[in-house]
Amino acid sequence: MKNILHYIAIFLLFSWSTACHKTFFEAEPQAQPEAIFEDFWTSFQQHYGPFAERGVDWQAQYELFRPQVDGQTTDAELHTVLTQMVAVLADGHVNITAPDRPVFNANRYFNERIDDSLFNLKVVQQHYLTDGFKSIKDDDYVYGLMPNGIVYVYFRFVGANWDVMNDILEKYPDAKGLIVDLRHNLGGDFTYAFSNMGRLTDQKRFVFSSKTKNGPEADDFTGWHDWSLETQGAFWNKKIAVLTDRYTISAGERATMAFNTLPNATQVGDTTNGAHSTMIGRELANGWKYTIATQKVLMPDGKSYEGIGIAPDVLVRNNLADLKNGRDAVLEKAMDLLE
Repeated sequence: MKNILHYIAIFLLFSWSTACHKTFFEAEPQAQPEAIFEDFWTSFQQHYGPFAERGVDWQAQYELFRPQVDGQTTDAELHTVLTQMVAVLADGHVNITAPDRPVFNANRYFNERIDDSLFNLKVVQQHYLTDGFKSIKDDDYVYGLMPNGIVYVYFRFVGANWDVMNDILEKYPDAKGLIVDLRHNLGGDFTYAFSNMGRLTDQKRFVFSSKTKNGPEADDFTGWHDWSLETQGAFWNKKIAVLTDRYTISAGERATMAFNTLPNATQVGDTTNGAHSTMIGRELANGWKYTIATQKVLMPDGKSYEGIGIAPDVLVRNNLADLKNGRDAVLEKAMDLLE
């Protein structure tokens, strides 16, 4: 936020010196309930990308919720109005953070932690990996060999932790196959995944197109940009299984898209969250922070799966009873497919 304010300050100074007919700076948003509502609603109106994909009429949301806010609206009431207004988006990239309140996420899976307990990394570590598996702080990645000769790697998010992928391919050249576990993947920067998957493809493969909101009007977007996997290094031609669930989000989904372009890869588990966009963070005059999704994303079939998610090739869901007994049905199905 400090960097954003720094650039805004430079822009304002430049505007002052080059447009002397403007006598006053634009007023800062006021920390009054009505002004905060207006600022929040307008910010989404101008910067949120996938309204159409989410099937939301944002003007209708204004007409519904604006009458509920006046000069006497309390913080608690305002928080309720804002969270209810964005809840219709059902977007895992839309969050509101306010002091002394739980972080609100517009997606019910994240906000209510639905089926959150159906993935347990400790079960994988204790019951499926051979001794000597490797993990780093906070389990940003975990990898090792399974008794059946299949390599397993878990990524908690998408970032520099993906640099370990080439080390894994070098360490296990005779592995039967590779399981990439993206369940509960928090997202991040998908380019780290793409730049570390070059050995898994023998040709350039188109993954998705995206365009980003770049102006206040509904149709103000950049042009479409195509993203592809590029070959890099010796081709590692083994079967691959990619594990996903409803908490696989953002860059985790874009990594899933990339794996799904590989003819030897199979997606196993549950549908991903369906929040593919890049997001930006902003702050209200009262100090509350929030995030906005700013993009549209199209898959190779020309369709958007925003709000829908990427369905697996093989649908498998865990249950708590199995997990308590040390059994991960999703992982076992992936193992069977790679045998």
